Amino acid sequence: MARIDYLEFWATKHCNLNCKGCSSCSPIQEKWNIDIEVLKQDLNRLKALKILIDNINILGGEPLLHPHIADILNAVKHIFPNCNLGLLTNGLLIKNMDNDFWNSCVENNVILKITCFPVFSEDDIEQIVHLLEMNGIKYQLTRKIRFNKILIENNPSKMEDILLACGCNHAYNLYGGYVSRCTVPMITEKFNSKFGTNLNTEGKLNIYDATAEEIIDFLMTPNNSCLNCSAFPQKVAWSQAGEYPSKDDWLIG
Repeated sequence: MARIDYLEFWATKHCNLNCKGCSSCSPIQEKWNIDIEVLKQDLNRLKALKILIDNINILGGEPLLHPHIADILNAVKHIFPNCNLGLLTNGLLIKNMDNDFWNSCVENNVILKITCFPVFSEDDIEQIVHLLEMNGIKYQLTRKIRFNKILIENNPSKMEDILLACGCNHAYNLYGGYVSRCTVPMITEKFNSKFGTNLNTEGKLNIYDATAEEIIDFLMTPNNSCLNCSAFPQKVAWSQAGEYPSKDDWLIG
């Protein structure tokens, strides 16, 4: 059987925080919730190809904005019951979640991976931890005060240098029947349309037109989409994009 160590997908593209440099480009995305039936179809396609997936992460945007997030957790675990399932969230909505969500997290052995941005006080974090522990939820907390600006046009760097700097080299993404080596190929068309840039829009493979071997080979092989990322990412202090995001929130140079 073919094997993928890690796969991620968006439950939503929109967010309630909208950080500059967001890898999903949430500040420029329209409101979008994944269609659970489409997700099931895509996951079942990978299963039918006998591709095993060890770890699956659910991303946003902010995934807790999805009105049926518990059903998403249930669907993923039904199709890939042996995967390690994680949900990445900024934590702002955790206090609002209902019993269906908590029960689904417990039943599906979900790890909530919470990124604590500077909008949180220490009291806020303590309250979240208390709520998670009270509901028997597995969790990881990460404090984040910086983002990496990585996108670049007309990249002068060599591919090997880009790959050495890459923090997402195997962060395989699934979206609408396509897979990519990371989220970047999934956002370039939107980015170009919004800002008039010329980022490479290649880097996606239709899973319905490919064999398991072709999918694995594609995911393991660098392609022209990698040229969208700088070999010298720039660390910037965390901040929100506001009402009028700029391409400079993501783009170097």
